[in-house]
Amino acid sequence: MSESPWEWLRRIQRRMEDEMERTMRMIKEAEMRTGCLMPLHHVMDTEDQYVITIDMPGADKEKIDLYADENRIIVEAPCRQDIPSARYGNRYRLMIELPTAIDTSNIKARYIQGVLEIRVSKKKTRGTKIKIE
Repeated sequence: MSESPWEWLRRIQRRMEDEMERTMRMIKEAEMRTGCLMPLHHVMDTEDQYVITIDMPGADKEKIDLYADENRIIVEAPCRQDIPSARYGNRYRLMIELPTAIDTSNIKARYIQGVLEIRVSKKKTRGTKIKIE
């Protein structure tokens, strides 16, 4: 007898919950091992840029370090100690690997009310015409 659609949905939901628990456990272990918090973030991919938002409550704008290379963004900053949290660490650290190359000369960032917003232009690539012999 085949399973009902409801049983199938419950099974999928359990798998998703298990995967989420496993992911959260891995994050907590990494934070304990490194002493760094991995902040929540979101990457929006538009036609010509990436818009990245990172939750960093308690960070001092002047102490946020932002680095970029060919296709990665790295953010580090100390965080305030008086923020109540069950998490471990006293520094934010996040490395985001982007799917395409970025234009490191055209990056804008702003920090407002605990959220760092980074706008990164995608590198414009042109194909090369190849002569066939």
